[in-house]
Amino acid sequence: MLFKLSAPFGNFPYVVSSDNYNAIILPASVTDTTQFGSAGIPTSGPWKIDKFDAVKGISLVQNENYWGSKPLVEKLEIIFFDDTPSQVTAFQGGQVDVIPQFSVQGGQALLSDPDATIIELRAATHRQVHMRVDKGPFKDKRVRQALALALNRPDIVQSLFQGKADIGNDSPFAPVYPSTDTTVPQRELDMEKAKALMAEAGGGFKTTLYTWNNQEMPDYAALIKNAAKEIGIEIDLQIRDDYYEKYWIPGDGAPGSDIGITDYGHRGVPNVYLTAALKSPDKGGVWNSAQYANPAYDKLVDEYAAASELEAQKAIAKQIEEMLLEDTPIIFGYFYNYLTATKKNVTGVVTSAMGSIFFDKAAIGV
Repeated sequence: MLFKLSAPFGNFPYVVSSDNYNAIILPASVTDTTQFGSAGIPTSGPWKIDKFDAVKGISLVQNENYWGSKPLVEKLEIIFFDDTPSQVTAFQGGQVDVIPQFSVQGGQALLSDPDATIIELRAATHRQVHMRVDKGPFKDKRVRQALALALNRPDIVQSLFQGKADIGNDSPFAPVYPSTDTTVPQRELDMEKAKALMAEAGGGFKTTLYTWNNQEMPDYAALIKNAAKEIGIEIDLQIRDDYYEKYWIPGDGAPGSDIGITDYGHRGVPNVYLTAALKSPDKGGVWNSAQYANPAYDKLVDEYAAASELEAQKAIAKQIEEMLLEDTPIIFGYFYNYLTATKKNVTGVVTSAMGSIFFDKAAIGV
């Protein structure tokens, strides 16, 4: 198969890999893609859908036309749950054998369950704490730097994830990425410097932090509020169901927010984070909550995207990491691990941090 690209793209193989949930190949006969996922759609994988209920779950059976080895079990039942506690209850009650993904917040019981095997993958899953750079109280980069310096990241990782996360250094380059330049000094807690920066910028103020109720995010917001208070920033927390409609990205009637917390799932390469969340809004930054617009940054991201050799990517990553530490439009405080739970008697389950789970080699022992 030949692909003609409009520009050089060093990480293109990822885009067409099985690790990209957007790269789904359907038969040419499928004209209504909205029906993908329902029973009756042909598949080239080891499973085919037997029954599908958008509320209750999916039943999968072996695909007799699969080109590879047949799965070790004949049928899979996938049950949908509303939240992590419901999944944990079903797991510990024997209703399910596998929880594909769970969070430490709400899933603590699984970590100490003697009947559970925990599959833990290092990942780039994270929360972005954006601060508006174009207007409002965070327009002065000294204020943004001060808040970033006020956070005790090791304590946050321990309290929110029991240590099952990497500390972030205020760029999308998570430690899991080979192209991340780990020689860039880690930003650490420095309350004295944070207070000095706030004084230089004119002192404290009141502001509102917006986010939504998902996993550890409200607790993270509370930790930020407490840290901010130490440097003179008084934060009113707004945990809202309409965060993504009104307070995530400004525009189309949505005010956005001076500061907010957004959740981002894992990607196998950092390109989406670098582009959508941080490039100038008119240069591809479609998720740019901070309204960060830096032509020098945009140029570096284009160079990173075009680089095909790892060392070249690392050299550009170093410049991006240093630039984002200086500008601090977003706080990347941590990148947390992807957790899967299986019963002790279940073997052969393979997961990826993108959310894929493979059962073709799975088996249940006695």
